[in-house]
Amino acid sequence: MRRLLLLAALLTPALSACTPSHCEVDGVKHRIGETYRCADGCNTCQCSPTGVSSTLMDCAEDTGGADDSGDTADSAE
Repeated sequence: MRRLLLLAALLTPALSACTPSHCEVDGVKHRIGETYRCADGCNTCQCSPTGVSSTLMDCAEDTGGADDSGDTADSAE
């Protein structure tokens, strides 16, 4: 029993060292559990212990105008 406790005491710090504390995206660190705006500007990303996941919404196309508030994916210039 003493050997089992010693083994557990030795392995516990090693195993917790393998668990990531953050995700790094484009040089920005995000905490595990943190949600933030994805680089596409319209989806939501979340940092998890297994990596980054995101929503998969279609984004409206940017027409490149100064005021893009009226842009939609099917508008034409």
